[in-house]
Amino acid sequence: MLGLDARRDFEIVRATSPSDRLWVTGGLPDTFLRIGGQTLLFGSRSAGFVYHEVTTSTTGQTVQLDAAFDLPASRIRVTRHYAATSGSPTFETWTTITPLAGTVTVSDLNAFKLALVPGTIHWLNGLQGDNSDNQIESAFTLRQQELDMDERLTLGANGRSSEQTVPWIAIDSGPDIFYAGLMWSGAWSLEAQRTNLGIELTLGLPAMSTGSDHAIEGPHAFFGVARGDLRAASSAVRTFVMAGVRGGRPLNALVTYNTWFAYGARIDADRIREEMDGAAALGTELFVVDAGWYVGAGREGVFDFASGLGGWEVDTERFPEGLRALTDYAHERGMKLGIWVEPERVALSTINRSGLAQESWLAKNGGSYGSAETAQVCFASPQARQWVLAQVTRLIDEVAPDYLKWDNNFWINCDRSGHTHGQSDGNFSHVTGLYDVLAQLRARYPDLLIENVSGGGNRLDLGMMRYSDVGWMDDRSAPSVHVRHILGGLSAIFPPAYLLSFVMDHEAEPLLEGSDLPLYFRSRSTGVLGLCFRTGQFSDDDRAQMASEIEIYKSTREALGPAAATLLTPQAAAQGGPSWDVLQSRSAGGRTIVLSAIQWNEAQDEVTVKPQGLRRRSTYTVRSVDVGDLGTATGAELMADGVTVVQSPNSAAHIIVIRRQ
Repeated sequence: MLGLDARRDFEIVRATSPSDRLWVTGGLPDTFLRIGGQTLLFGSRSAGFVYHEVTTSTTGQTVQLDAAFDLPASRIRVTRHYAATSGSPTFETWTTITPLAGTVTVSDLNAFKLALVPGTIHWLNGLQGDNSDNQIESAFTLRQQELDMDERLTLGANGRSSEQTVPWIAIDSGPDIFYAGLMWSGAWSLEAQRTNLGIELTLGLPAMSTGSDHAIEGPHAFFGVARGDLRAASSAVRTFVMAGVRGGRPLNALVTYNTWFAYGARIDADRIREEMDGAAALGTELFVVDAGWYVGAGREGVFDFASGLGGWEVDTERFPEGLRALTDYAHERGMKLGIWVEPERVALSTINRSGLAQESWLAKNGGSYGSAETAQVCFASPQARQWVLAQVTRLIDEVAPDYLKWDNNFWINCDRSGHTHGQSDGNFSHVTGLYDVLAQLRARYPDLLIENVSGGGNRLDLGMMRYSDVGWMDDRSAPSVHVRHILGGLSAIFPPAYLLSFVMDHEAEPLLEGSDLPLYFRSRSTGVLGLCFRTGQFSDDDRAQMASEIEIYKSTREALGPAAATLLTPQAAAQGGPSWDVLQSRSAGGRTIVLSAIQWNEAQDEVTVKPQGLRRRSTYTVRSVDVGDLGTATGAELMADGVTVVQSPNSAAHIIVIRRQ
């Protein structure tokens, strides 16, 4: 309930949970502005705000309220937006600052500030370094803490959104749970402090200042309260993502083959066609040609994809018929075709060449590109964005791919003078420009699938989920226990059908004559199943077993598309993890439940798994993909007694499918 009229200050009058508990305390506005060195509470009459109007609108399943106040002293209009989508107790909110004359300069754009009922705070580590095996155990690890009086918790990112911490938080104070996050792909800041009011939560951008003679739209945030624990919060966010963020656009968990770790940049038309034949025979649905299709790629080594980057010229020596021929070849074999691009970066050897990137568009920090070979294109520049968009659309029109892998392997916060941003808002301007480019691509190619990858998972957030359809979690896509660890963490926020990982060779888990091929496949099957190996090196028996695992995946992924996932055990871990790690995926409506139970410690030869969220009086069938039917039981019986999974001599990985009759 919002207090909005000319006779009062703007305030959050009341915010209650499903159990009718008052969650937001203090009776204050939920955001502030920093203008001219002053911090002003939004809608406060003593701060100079004057009520202008409130408007409402409805689009599809979403209702929106826009509350506008003028600040005459600064000649601006500030509009606070709230949107809610049917089916989820989640609010999306953001602020727009519009100059009424001249220009406006604002600092430290805030998404919201709320005083909340205290409880246990949950958050999720980010990628924590995409190339270091030393940090592999901390990547996407769920964390929790209870704050003492006056204690603070500070989270955030200086570059991309999920480099250190995913922009999401939850506060569990049963019987309800508060959850929130920033729908933003760049630098951000969160501070939680325990005070007499409860937990004061401030979420927005870190220290920065930006100015414009046009409207400035701050980062979008979401928050809500659900009855239950993290499972309930995950389910609420899932509905919000699918209906509100994505506007009903489905997630398609396709069996995806990628060339990179198998071939690097040393690819050509003959190799690709041969591998397409092998991948199609296994049951692959999407074949992605990764980096290496352009002139210069691979010049300095098999994994050199920086050479020639930004030239946007197909290497006709290796692909004499162009890439469109590969699209046709894939389609003839019943597969979609994807192609890799990294539009936000160029090789320095390509700049200032006719039709290519201009040096004046490149990002610098402290006078440096940050690399001796490549540079970031600063998306603050309208000319740079238009050039990138022209290159990408030309490629899409020529090749007609079904899927675009949008990569981002390098980042600096641009502070270069002469750009349309200032010293401190290069990060903000680049992310805003990135969203502009992706929105135009989405409008022009509504059926194009887009993969979000940023040196692995450096940019996993709900802002990118608005424009992308799948996210590659981590370049370290092996061993299997690491994949299950990051899937278990990220599934608290993201639908499983968004989370991509790959079955690939690893020194600890060699695929050739692998000791447990089902384990390798099933460890990735709770998300989007990817393949990255040379199919021709395997025996007929191995390929038959792989094809069988892919068919199992296809038969169970119906629970993935609109699913919410829940850890029923602690996260998988190579050291100190559970003897069995179990992840539950629950389809929208709860008709289908998929339990993935993986044995890590042979000393515990069985585990009893108790599914959650079943209808107590409904009857369910229980089936093992290996053993077959295990009988029927009511939801109450299954949640109370569970399903006992016993060690198998064939594989450490077990999949149980529970369906409501």
